[in-house]
Amino acid sequence: MKKAIIILSVVLALLLIVAAILFFTSREPSAQVEPTQVPVTESVLPTEATQAVTGPATTEATETLPEIEVVPDEQVSVLNGFRVETCLIDGERMIELQTFADAIGWDLENKEPQKLFGVDTIECVGDGYGAVINGENIRSMAFSADSKPNGARVYLSFDELIAALGCPEYVDEDTGVHYYTPSARRFEIPQGVNVPVLMYHAVSDEIWSSIGELFVSPSDMEAQLSYIVDNGYDAIWFEDLSHIEDYDKPVILTFDDGYEDNYTELFPLLKKYGVKATIFVIAGAPNNQQHMATEQQIREMSTSGLVSIQSHTYSHPDLDGLGYDDTEYELAQSKKIITRIAGKEPIVLCYPTGKYNDYTLQLGPEYYMFGIKMNGGLYNTSANPFLVNRYYVSRYTDLYSFAAFLSAAGT
Repeated sequence: MKKAIIILSVVLALLLIVAAILFFTSREPSAQVEPTQVPVTESVLPTEATQAVTGPATTEATETLPEIEVVPDEQVSVLNGFRVETCLIDGERMIELQTFADAIGWDLENKEPQKLFGVDTIECVGDGYGAVINGENIRSMAFSADSKPNGARVYLSFDELIAALGCPEYVDEDTGVHYYTPSARRFEIPQGVNVPVLMYHAVSDEIWSSIGELFVSPSDMEAQLSYIVDNGYDAIWFEDLSHIEDYDKPVILTFDDGYEDNYTELFPLLKKYGVKATIFVIAGAPNNQQHMATEQQIREMSTSGLVSIQSHTYSHPDLDGLGYDDTEYELAQSKKIITRIAGKEPIVLCYPTGKYNDYTLQLGPEYYMFGIKMNGGLYNTSANPFLVNRYYVSRYTDLYSFAAFLSAAGT
């Protein structure tokens, strides 16, 4: 009897040991997911949202799809003036939703359809996990390492975004950088609208040039901006002519050469009154000539949403004296340098001293959408887009004359 009890005790002890081993083995930590390989899960999207942004759902919402590697993209891309990081997912170029929104000024907190660049309609779909641009459903992917919706990262097809926005692609052959500028899209110009275009140069009381009339005083400049705002005029860019119907009394303010006082004196006034302006930059001048705005200053103005940086050629020659090859160099080189500086492709060429010839008019449309003269009076959108007239605003232009320049706007 005693021997049987001992045997039973031993058996029980062995069973307890085996049970303990099984218990602790089952509690070993699971394998960790590599940082660049996060599972693509349908669980972070409701079934309806999945149908909206990626097509009809083929799996249950809780089913986990195979892991997909996110590979950094070697292509350097600049979208709307901002360098953006793209990646390759299963061979397709993608961009994170928040990165894309930041670059184009899309407010993701606002779930209602929004307008971008005056002509594009964009809206969130699928509880914010996807996008529709101009009626085009953009392919999207949602990633979540912890399978929690509030921890999801959403990526959109970069190529589909660019196509939906109609962005031209400009590739800098020297650097290999790809630029995508929504405002550089070709568009039809609505006809028959009067748009006064005003020509300025410097804005300063420090007159350092022999041509003193080019220097509009900051106090007069402020009075003119105040007049524009107080009398219901809309200061626009040439890019805005694509939706000119949105403006009752459109006017375009232009500043030739790209002087430093455009940054130190004019720019603060533009911000104070919320008025847009166009600055024509001599591409070879920044950082190389005295009194000219620096590349950093130009870039800051360009990204402000108030200043459009456009071309005043590369070296400011009289274009009427150039042959074909020299004309093409001035136009092409200026376009390349300004795109590098501002991050946006220019679409407007301002003729230095207002001079041009047949080569200018022949080559201009290959690189730009508009060509601007020095004077000529009122511009009407039915005119040749490469013979745009302007009114000259000098240091001696009084407010009465200034008001007369604007009076026909929108008619």
